[in-house]
Amino acid sequence: MFTPSKDIQDCSAIRAFLTRCGLTDYESLVARADAEPDWFWSQILDLANVRFSRRYRTLRDVSGGPAGIRWAADATLNLTETCLDARIEVGLGEKAAIDWIGEDGERRVWTYRDLACESARVASALAARGVGAGDAVGIYMPMVPEIEAALLGVARLGAIAVPLFSGYPAPAVAARLNDCTAKAVLTADASRRRGRPVPMESVLVEALADVSSVHTVISLRRFGGSAADPRRDLDWAATVGAAKADFAPVPVASEAPLMIAYTSGTTGRPKGVVHTHLGVQAAATTNFLLCLDLKREDRHLWMTDMGWVMGPLTLISTLLAGATLVLAEGAPSTPDDPFRLLRLASEHGVTHLGVAPTLVRQFMRSDPGPLARYNLSALRIVASTGEPWTEDAWLWHLEHICRHRAVPLNISGGTELFGAILTSTVLHTLRPCGFSSEALGVGAKVLRPDGSEATDGEMGELVVTKPPLGLTPTIWRDHSRYLETYWSDYPGVWRHGDWARRDSDGTWFILGRSDDTLNIAGKRIGPTEIEAALTATGNVIDAAAIAAPDDLKGLAVVCVCVLAPGVKTDDTLVEQLKDNVAAAVSQPFRPREIHFVEALPKTRSMKTMRRVVRAAFLGENPGDLSPLQNPEVIAPIAALRNKGR
Repeated sequence: MFTPSKDIQDCSAIRAFLTRCGLTDYESLVARADAEPDWFWSQILDLANVRFSRRYRTLRDVSGGPAGIRWAADATLNLTETCLDARIEVGLGEKAAIDWIGEDGERRVWTYRDLACESARVASALAARGVGAGDAVGIYMPMVPEIEAALLGVARLGAIAVPLFSGYPAPAVAARLNDCTAKAVLTADASRRRGRPVPMESVLVEALADVSSVHTVISLRRFGGSAADPRRDLDWAATVGAAKADFAPVPVASEAPLMIAYTSGTTGRPKGVVHTHLGVQAAATTNFLLCLDLKREDRHLWMTDMGWVMGPLTLISTLLAGATLVLAEGAPSTPDDPFRLLRLASEHGVTHLGVAPTLVRQFMRSDPGPLARYNLSALRIVASTGEPWTEDAWLWHLEHICRHRAVPLNISGGTELFGAILTSTVLHTLRPCGFSSEALGVGAKVLRPDGSEATDGEMGELVVTKPPLGLTPTIWRDHSRYLETYWSDYPGVWRHGDWARRDSDGTWFILGRSDDTLNIAGKRIGPTEIEAALTATGNVIDAAAIAAPDDLKGLAVVCVCVLAPGVKTDDTLVEQLKDNVAAAVSQPFRPREIHFVEALPKTRSMKTMRRVVRAAFLGENPGDLSPLQNPEVIAPIAALRNKGR
């Protein structure tokens, strides 16, 4: 258990907001937000000081039902007016907006004025090439300051940003650019990762052989790249650098798409999740400025990629708060610098740090002794998302990163919400691995398959009963798929795809993706409970639990694990691990097999791709592999297929 200090609680943004609303506790705010969504979301827009060029008359139109809510349909605005122009007008023009650190130690600082000027130049350069409001623009770049200008420049133009994961291969890039019919792409010749340039522009050129809609590419050439097609391919310095920096923001409808964020699917083409100019500001304000306590004086570091929702969310949240984004290129951990993320936090006075459970487990594989050299006293908040925690990893990060002083705040949501369904706050006592409350304005519940509400302690489907401002209104050019994917299981209720439970003390737990659920002999369990039982032994640092066909039970549990450093495998260890699972979660879930590999398949955001583990082990089609950062691990898992039966 961890209770934030009284000083942090009393000085928090959520405490000030409660006072502003005349409420005394977070639970009262949750209840009123669910009961009076028009009141709540108007409060959020006022708190964010959203700048409208034409203000709305009606905030929420529910005539189309929960799946068809329209927000401020008669209003116009542009995200960049609030995030940049308004911030400069209140005196933040010379404050650092971005403090960038390259993998090789290079450092660049951009002020709010610098960022505004560079984003205006991006908009000017695109407009000169015939790109306008409503056109899709791909952003396929490393995490350098120019990527932030790219996103905001596209927004300023009223065009639609399409952030693409910097590690995508050509087919994945082509599929997404074709789906959105992109007119232009902003890219770089290469990214730098683990000491070497990783090609990007050449990958894009390969992809564009199968994309007919793109007529303009603007490339930031850091490593001497050159144009493949001089009519199409332009140099960033010569094009953006020469463009005018006074491009006025184009007012668009509040419901106009700001961004298409592609999610990976198990089969079929990726889903283009649409987010609007108004929705992202509301979601960022609710989740980061309030629940995660991001403030103007903060220096915020969350190593991610613009192709994952945390990239745009981190940028927009930081600007809305008037804070400074500490932007780092490269990996959070390397063999020569195993705690790089924490070293950067120490050296750059980070107050607000983002981590992932898998990254923490990676830290745990190294001797923590060197951490004593790092001064993490500036840290106030350590936030996490992306996957469920295991208790050993949560306690390790509480001791070695938070140091029992900074507050470990856990959130869970998704690309589709641009934020959270479950959250933690500085006002609550925090249990390991859990979430202290539902997020604001979402009406989170846990439902049984028949649609009835689960009791305390009972696992069920996590759903949203109050669609928030920030929830995607559709999938790009495929609304029927949107309705089928998210709204078809429970009438009028959004199904997110996570198993969860809520305990009697109000703490929530995520138990894994519902499509990862193990159903053994009629009993269901989330894989994280089995995986936690394995890692709790100290012999296993990472694990993936899957269900495999079984002659007797129909399905049986199979676990693929990564051993902790120095641990040797033998039959005795395997049996001990099986027994530990049986003792922790019950005998029916005792693994039939336990196997060991060097690494599990991970996304760049460090999520374990269980479906890839399952597909490799069973010899099935793994579906979309474009988010996978380490495809080399698939073959060793596939080789386990005929072992251990």
